[in-house]
Amino acid sequence: MKIAFIGGRDIHKLGGIENYMYNLATELVKLGHEPVVYCESDRNGIEYLNGFKVIYQKSIGGRFFCKIILAYKSTIQSLLQREKFDVYHYNAWPPFLSSWIPRLLGKKVILQGHGLEWKRTKYSPFQQKVMKLMECLTAHLSTNLTMVSQEQTDYFYKHYHKDCVTIPTAINLPSHNIQSDILERFSLKENNYYLFLGRLVQDKNPDYLIKAFIKANPKNHKLVIAGNNDMLPNYVEYLHYLGKGNKNIIFTGAVYGKDKDKLIDSCFAFCIPSTIEGLAITLLEAMSHRKIVIASDIPANREGLGENGIWCKYEDVNDLAEKIDYLEKHYDDVKWMEDINYSRVKKHFLWTQIAKQYDLFLHSLK
Repeated sequence: MKIAFIGGRDIHKLGGIENYMYNLATELVKLGHEPVVYCESDRNGIEYLNGFKVIYQKSIGGRFFCKIILAYKSTIQSLLQREKFDVYHYNAWPPFLSSWIPRLLGKKVILQGHGLEWKRTKYSPFQQKVMKLMECLTAHLSTNLTMVSQEQTDYFYKHYHKDCVTIPTAINLPSHNIQSDILERFSLKENNYYLFLGRLVQDKNPDYLIKAFIKANPKNHKLVIAGNNDMLPNYVEYLHYLGKGNKNIIFTGAVYGKDKDKLIDSCFAFCIPSTIEGLAITLLEAMSHRKIVIASDIPANREGLGENGIWCKYEDVNDLAEKIDYLEKHYDDVKWMEDINYSRVKKHFLWTQIAKQYDLFLHSLK
């Protein structure tokens, strides 16, 4: 089938949606499909990657309306091309608002949920209400729904009585020979730091982690905060303020590719203390590197880890500090989690497996 993926940022940035589209499209090509990825960028242009086309569209309309405007542009542009698409796959509800056009023309349309967006604190209370309303509207308008976590699938059934198919996020197994000098650049050593990796937003709670690390004050380990957020510079500045003067708290900025892999592979433990998540790819990547994980006790993290996490309460500095202290004193007692995490990823969360699930879903579309 010829599939238009619409929604998401520049595919080279590899955030959650971008990672999903890039890797799924790569595997779908191998299965004989023809995906085309439309994404938001700082430029207009076309690129070919791994056998599929990427169409970059320059951001317009501000942060809140950009995805909606670009989705309409992508949808109309694709319908005017000579190459005819069989399926339109929209990532989250803002792009999905343009889906009535291909539906009107008899095309098959997919809505994929990547998280309960209205819960995210980066939006104002008014914006959250609008997003909740839009979620409800698009849920009732959708026939073919897929979610990246079972938590979201259960939520849509409970609140909207809509049956969804869970097609989770996934990873590729890591290389054992990672060529990167990022440890040297930041004066880090193998297994001597806790790692937070992700976009620096309040929902992921890096501020609570910094405060907990300072409170626990581990003697032999540092804390690395890897990520950035150009849209919320004040929050990023606040995080740097929290770590100011502490030589054991390292900010690397956003990392990609081999640098990211090396940071994960070399950390002592991975930390994901989020209030909400979809099913974080960074979590699955840490598991694939055989890392022990300190994780907030939320359904999405349990979906990834099963029972194999060191669980903390989200937005609780004291509890998170206690879990850091526990790992410092009882590492040998929980070291077994490393191999269990690797085995769990290999069994449930590889892109080759997820692409086959998506292929079956494509053939079931109404």
